[in-house]
Amino acid sequence: MSRSSRVTLQAIAVAFALLANPQAPMAANKDNVMPLPTTRVELSERLVRGGLSLPAIQTIVAASRDALVLETTLTEDAKVPLGASKFGGHPDLPKEIPWAVRSAYEGAEQLARQYEEEAANLYADSGLLAPWLPEQDGKALIVARKQLKDDAMAGTLKIMKDAGIDTDALDLGNLPAANPDEIAAEARELRAKAKAVTKPFPLTFIAQIDLAALSREPGFDPALPKTGRLLLFYDLPILPADFEPRSKAGWQLIYDETPVSQLQRVAPPKELLDLIPSTQLRSAAVKTSSVVTTVPTGDAGFDALQGIAKEDTALYHNWLFTLGWPTDNQGHNHQLGGWPRAIQSGMQSRSQLAANGIDAGTGDAYQSEAAKRLIVDAKAWHLVVQIGTDEAIGYTLPGSINVLVREEDLAMRRFDRAWIVYEQD
Repeated sequence: MSRSSRVTLQAIAVAFALLANPQAPMAANKDNVMPLPTTRVELSERLVRGGLSLPAIQTIVAASRDALVLETTLTEDAKVPLGASKFGGHPDLPKEIPWAVRSAYEGAEQLARQYEEEAANLYADSGLLAPWLPEQDGKALIVARKQLKDDAMAGTLKIMKDAGIDTDALDLGNLPAANPDEIAAEARELRAKAKAVTKPFPLTFIAQIDLAALSREPGFDPALPKTGRLLLFYDLPILPADFEPRSKAGWQLIYDETPVSQLQRVAPPKELLDLIPSTQLRSAAVKTSSVVTTVPTGDAGFDALQGIAKEDTALYHNWLFTLGWPTDNQGHNHQLGGWPRAIQSGMQSRSQLAANGIDAGTGDAYQSEAAKRLIVDAKAWHLVVQIGTDEAIGYTLPGSINVLVREEDLAMRRFDRAWIVYEQD
């Protein structure tokens, strides 16, 4: 059983607690989820059904933004026209622009140690010796990890009992054992990542977006350029932490206005394919549909809805669950422009602090005078594109890649100042 499929005891406890709660959250009910509204009239009608007052509806609709849903269809790379919108496959670059390569991460030695430790823990958690560790160290790690697991089990059982769950009927002590071959494969990947973060390394090609073509669609976000194309490269194997300033090395958003006749389709570097081939996305053509998006709660942009009643705020928060998440319906989860369907809160604020050199990974980071000054302008961060779960193209992560750029930088086409936030539930 792979690491991604193993469920932690804490997660099991939460799941049981939710099942035991008769007031199940609206977000968990798939029957409530509807596609994004396609017009402001439809948006208004759905807000009325959500019980919001007329003043609140008027405010929400006024703050809404047009966007395009990008639906993918697997297509042979050669059949996608040069320069056209696409996901995965090979990017179309002018001869003078090479494949995007990041620098080594700042503090790479620490990152490398974390990957090495995680690889060793995979073995130890299954009672196995990591082959590269001295035998004595490997045995000591097994003992330490078992103690951690026992402590976690005790804590989990307490949580479940406090929630009124009968734990006597649960067989939590006999979870399926991990497959040694899968452990070895995962450990090799982790150790390969440990080496990769310490040196310049090519980024995964995610998508290219033909802005000139898509600008003719009625849902095109007017904040985006109506010419050229965007090419997104991202460190998909590493998923750089969005709250850390050093993570800026882990992506490139390229704005290119080169004529199609001067583009060439470029194959990924062998070094990237050799790391983890599964992180390369399969080629897919793009079809668009126009939608209307609304302000997420829990972030700086919510200032646009200041003044609506407290009761309406609560109703609106629940109503947002009816829009689902960018991890729900396969192939329909990508969005160009508009407001994001946020899985977590604080996307704009984290971008503002991290892009300005402040580690936003703790609550204390927001309390400094410098952070307070910066947060005032956090609402200027504008969604350029949101990439959601899409198993068909090989993006199987349970979260979304959100590319944001300040509105001032959008106007000046400074896409090199983009910030990326990866969110998952």
